[in-house]
This record gives sequence, C-alpha cells and structure tokens, in this order.
Amino acid sequence: MKLLSLYANNFKKLKLKQPLLFTEGIILITGLNESGKSTILDAILYALFGRMIRPSQKPGNDEIISYGASDCTVKLEFAIGPNKYRVTREVHKTRPGRALLQELRPDSTTRNLATSFSETTDEVERLLGGITYNEIVASSVVAQKDLERLIKQRLDDRRKVINVFLNLESFNKVQDELESDHNSIEGTTRNPGRLTMEQRELERLQDQLKQYKEGQAQLTSLEEKVKGSKAELTQCETQFHERDALFKILTEYDEISHRKSSLEIEVVDKSRLVDNLNGQLAQLQSNRKELEHAREKAREYRELPSIGAELEKMSALIDKAKGVRLSLEQAKGNISSQEASIADKQRELETAPVFPVSPPKTKNDLPSHWTYLILTAAFGAGSLLSFLLGQVWVTVGLGSLAVVFLLLHARQIASISQSQPATLTKEEQDRLTNLQLVRVMEDDMVKLKRELLEAQEEQSRVSNQALTLLGSIPKYSNLLSTEVVDPETGFDLINSAYQKDLQNLSAIENKIGMLETLLKNGTGLKDRLETAQQELTKAKDKLGPLRLPPLPNGVMFSEDLLEETETSRDDLRGMVSRVKAQIEEAIARQREIKKFIEENKDVEEKTIMQEKNVALLRKELDVLKYALKGIEQTSESLRNRVKPQVERYMGLILPVITSGRYKAVQLDDDYTVRVFDPDAGEFKPKEVFSGGTEDQMLLAMRLAFALALMPQAKGRNPEFLFLDEPLGSSDKVRRDGILALMHKELSQNFKQIFLVSHVGDLEAEANSIIQMDNGTVLEVIEKKQPGAPLEVEVAA
Repeated sequence: MKLLSLYANNFKKLKLKQPLLFTEGIILITGLNESGKSTILDAILYALFGRMIRPSQKPGNDEIISYGASDCTVKLEFAIGPNKYRVTREVHKTRPGRALLQELRPDSTTRNLATSFSETTDEVERLLGGITYNEIVASSVVAQKDLERLIKQRLDDRRKVINVFLNLESFNKVQDELESDHNSIEGTTRNPGRLTMEQRELERLQDQLKQYKEGQAQLTSLEEKVKGSKAELTQCETQFHERDALFKILTEYDEISHRKSSLEIEVVDKSRLVDNLNGQLAQLQSNRKELEHAREKAREYRELPSIGAELEKMSALIDKAKGVRLSLEQAKGNISSQEASIADKQRELETAPVFPVSPPKTKNDLPSHWTYLILTAAFGAGSLLSFLLGQVWVTVGLGSLAVVFLLLHARQIASISQSQPATLTKEEQDRLTNLQLVRVMEDDMVKLKRELLEAQEEQSRVSNQALTLLGSIPKYSNLLSTEVVDPETGFDLINSAYQKDLQNLSAIENKIGMLETLLKNGTGLKDRLETAQQELTKAKDKLGPLRLPPLPNGVMFSEDLLEETETSRDDLRGMVSRVKAQIEEAIARQREIKKFIEENKDVEEKTIMQEKNVALLRKELDVLKYALKGIEQTSESLRNRVKPQVERYMGLILPVITSGRYKAVQLDDDYTVRVFDPDAGEFKPKEVFSGGTEDQMLLAMRLAFALALMPQAKGRNPEFLFLDEPLGSSDKVRRDGILALMHKELSQNFKQIFLVSHVGDLEAEANSIIQMDNGTVLEVIEKKQPGAPLEVEVAA
C-alpha cells in the first residue's frame, strides 16, 4: 500500500487548498512548532479508519473541525498494487457526516465500494488484508511521544498485530470464533454465559425437587396435625360451652342481685323522702300558726313610732332642764362668792380710817359694775354648757358676749376710779373705791338673787312640762310612780323600756320574714310529696317480682367467682380461635403443597435432563478450551519467530543510532527491553539509562519491530513509514546514525518514509520537502536525488 495524495480542508489546523502529492523516498515535513506537521498523519489515519492519534482515537466533531468552521473534508488517494482508491470523509457540526470509498479505474471512471462511515472503514481494512488501525499504528507509525505503545499494548492486542503481519488472519478468526463460543458458554464478568444460565436453571430445578420431596413429607405431617387439632378443638369447644353457660348464669345472678340491692336502697331512700316531706308539711302548718301569733305580737308595738317622736321632744326638754339647772347652780355659786367678797370688803372698811369724801355717783349716774360681771359669768357658763352639749355656734356666740361684758366691767371700774377728787390721798382713794365697790357689789347681789329666783321658777316650769309630757305616753305611764318627780329619771325609765320594745319588735319582724320565706318555699311541697310517693310505689312494684336465678349444685356466687369464670371463658374462646386458625392454616398449607406437587410432578425428570445439559455444556467448554489452547500454542510458536528477528534488528540498529556504545539487546515475552551496559558488564532495564538514551532504545525497538514484520507481510502490507520527531532527543552524532539507518535499512524496506521534524539542516537528506506554517503548505520541494532540488510552489 502506497499513499498518493492528501486533501484536507478545515481538518484540525489543516487548510489545504489543493491536494498534497506524495512521492516515493524520504518525505521531510518541516516547520515550526504547532505548524500542523503531525496533523498530516492524523488526517491520513482519519481518512483510512475514522480515527487519529491525537487528541483521541475516536474524536468528536469539535475535535475534528477547525475553530470557527462548520464542516471539514478529508480526501486520501492510495494504491494497493496496480489498483488505486480514493477515500473521502466529510464532517458537519449541524448534520450527519458522509463517507465514500471509490475505486479509481484506468479509464478515469470510479466505482463506489462503500458509502457510510462504518462500511468505508470495514472495506479499507478488507483491502489491506485485515490490517486495522491498531496494526498500522503499531507497525508503520513511530512517534517520539508514543514510542512505548508496543510495550504498553495488551498481550492479546500485540499478538493480533503480529498475526496479521504473519498471514495468521485465519488463526485470529478461528480464535475469535472459539473465544466467542467460549464466552457464550462460560460468560464474562458482565454477561453470564449459557453454562451459568443452565447451571442456575439446574440449581433452581434442584431446589424445586428438594421442595417437592419436602412437600410430600409435609403433607403426611400436616394430616396428622389437622387430626390432632380437630380433637383438641372439640374438647376446647365443650369446655367453652360449659364455662360460657356458667358465666351467663352468674352474670344474670349478679345483674339481678345488683338491681335488687339498688331497688331496695331506692325504696329506703324514697320512704325517707316521703317521711321527711310529711314532716315538712306538718312543720309548715305550725309555721303558719306561729306567723299569725308573731304578726299579732307585732301589732302591739304599732305605737312605737309616735312614742319615738314624743321621746325626741322630751329629750329636748330634758336638755333644756339640764341647762337651767346648770345656770341655777352657777348663779348660786356666784351669789355665794359675791357674799364672801362683800363680807371681805366690809371688814376692810371697818379697820381702815374714815376720811370725808364727796358723795359718790348714784346708780342712775353709772351702770352697776356687778351687772357686767354677772352677765359675763352667765354668758361664759352658757358657752361652756353649749360646748358640752355639742352646739358649736351657740358656744361661739355666748363666748363672744361674755368677752364683751368682761371688757365693759373693766372699763366701769376704771371710770369709778377716775371720778374721785384728785386731792385725796392714796389711802383715801382706796377706801373710797372699796366703799363704792361694796355698794356696787350689794346692788349686783340683789340682782343675782332676783335672777336666781327666776331660774328656779324656769326650772320648776320645765320639770312640770317634762313630767306632763312623760305622763302623756299611755304605754309607759305605769312606769311613772307618784314618787318620781325628776323628769330625767322618768325619761331614762321610759327610754329604756322603749329601746327594749324596739329590740323586741325587730326580733318579731325578723321572725315574720323567716316564716314568710319558709311558707313561700313550701308552696310545692305537696307536689314533691305526691311525686315521691309515686316513685316509691314504682320502686316497690319493680322490687316485688325480682327473683334470683338458681345456681348449679355446689356453686356459691361471689364477685371473684364471676371474674374467674369470665377470664376462663375468654381464655377458652381464644384457644378455640387459635386452634381453628391452626387448622385453617394447615388445610391451606395442604392445598398449597398439593398444588405445588401437582405443578411440579415432572420436576425430577426435568432435573435429570438439566443435569445432562449442564454436563454437555461443560464438556463442550472443555473442548473449546483445548482448541483455543492448541491454536494459541500454534500461533505462539509462529509468533516466537518474530521476537528473535526484532532482537537481531535491534542489535543492528542500536549501535548505529548510539554511536556503537550499546550493542547487545534482550527482549522479554512482554517486549520489555534490556540492554547490555558495557560499564556494568550486564544487561539492565532501559529505565536506568538517561531519557535520551531510553528514547533511542525505544526507537530502535519500534523500527526493529517494523523491519521484522515486513518480510513476513503480504503484498498488501503498508509500504510507508511515519517517523514523528525521531531526532528530538538525540545529539548530532546519534542523529547522523539515525539518518544513516533511514537511508539504508529503512529505505530498503519502505517505499515512502515520512519524516516529521522541526530540526534544521535536514533538507539534503530528503527526496521531498514539505514546509508547513499554521496548517497550510508554504512550499513543496521535490528532488530526484538528494542534493539536486526542484522547487514546486503550492498556494497557501
């Protein structure tokens, strides 16, 4: 298979305006980083298989179409022997993509071989003799960033790659078919196989067979259990009926006993109520008589209000009599005092010398000073009496008059003193004054005696008036005897009797009110008595026919016996219900078991047949395992021829690209690389060497693997090799070794070698040079032989 041309528009970074032609020899694809060099490899792989190396093997539309574009197109023309083909893939963001594989005939016509994505990929793989994307990438693509792909592949994937290139496709197909049959029988971790399903079915049938045999045994056990339960049920029902009958008799006895006791209590209560009501009625009659007597008694005191008014008048007269008496006593006192004063003055005059004096003024000339003195004393006494009797305003008036007359008395004395002649000596003036004072005092004495007589007459008159008023009260006239002449004593006797009569009248009125209330409350007493008598008759009527039921022999009623009988009856009822439920459950279980036995009567035969099916599947699985093992051993013996070839080619390539430092190589079955270290004198894993040296070892292994497979491959094997940045981690000496290897061994085995590199000064090593910049081709330089270039410009 040889690549002829590539057209890619809006594929990732590629924006080729016209097809890019590929010649034979070394094709150098160069440019700065991210210029789109490696994208050419992705475009070729996507055109053939719909997959690419970066960013993912099965990319989405957003990873394929350039940023800002809505669709992309990739076209690749390739040749297999004399035949040419064109594969086209179109991807759109808003509608389904399209794929087309065409055969390009010599007469310029085309023939469609596939018209969908999956059909195109399958047909390309068929044209390549079964070589898929994985085989191409493992054998014909060597990328600096993907040198460990062969080592990291699963063992089965690496074996299939080798089988394809060793013409062992039939082994792969047979192995796939056998593995498919093996998986269908044995199953996988996700999908159970036929053997698992049949084994589960066998286990299910074995469980059913076990249940079938257990059911047969259970039927016999259940029949015996039902028989025993029925006998127990008969016994329990008999005991329950006996206990229930006794409970009903005891319950009836208890109810009648309680009713009888209740009615007896009711008869007693109603009888007491009737007696009480009869007593109340009798008392009511007595209360009526007592009320009449109380009212008659109250009428005897009907004169008390008028008597009270008379007593109030009498109280005023008594107060007046008291005032007169006080005035009389005060007048007597004043007379006695005046008489004593006159006697004292007369004794003084008798002992004093006699001087001639002018005659004093007569009584008509000056008012008597005794008059002022008596008036002052009278008004002072009246003020004091008014104060004692609680008459405030009278007290104030009389007191004011007493003060006025006292002042006049003092002025009169001063006037008498000033009327004496100025020629008298002091002793003469004192004697004259005393004589005048004696005369005035004698005049006042006469006047005081006259007033005393008037007061005595007033006292007699008031006393007679008070006694006459007391005698005008007929109710209490008997209290006044002929010996009672003091009105105050008579008033006190009558007032005391009057107050007692008031108390008696109040008590009689309270009693009348109470009796009237009792009589008012007793108005419905006859109706209550009649109702109580009717209820008493009904209770006696109900009590009369009540008879206690007869109890069984030996049974004496008690509350404990009734409670015990009820508990025992309930226990027996629960036992009957439980036994019935057990019988019903056992019968239902019998029906279920019989139904199960009937439905599974052939389970034993099915189990035997299923055991045979499982045994046959196991035998078939063993045969498949042996067949797979045989095919694997045969293909493994053929594949084992490849590993020595890979070691041999690595032994030739590694010294060239490492300047002869490393020569001997060992490969394990999993293609782990071990290189002989001349300094250590032993083989060591590649991981112990420097990063650049490790990359060169991996590069040598990948190239050796490709070279080892080529002689074994068919005529349709890929005749191109992609080397993506193989020189990046090498110095100039080792870089020259890699270039020398590319010109010799690699060029002898591959017609087209695509060298992708950003390292400069490689133009002389290539037959064609493709310069890239930002996804476009700047120019294509073609040379027939290295050293004589021929430039061909390509529109950017």
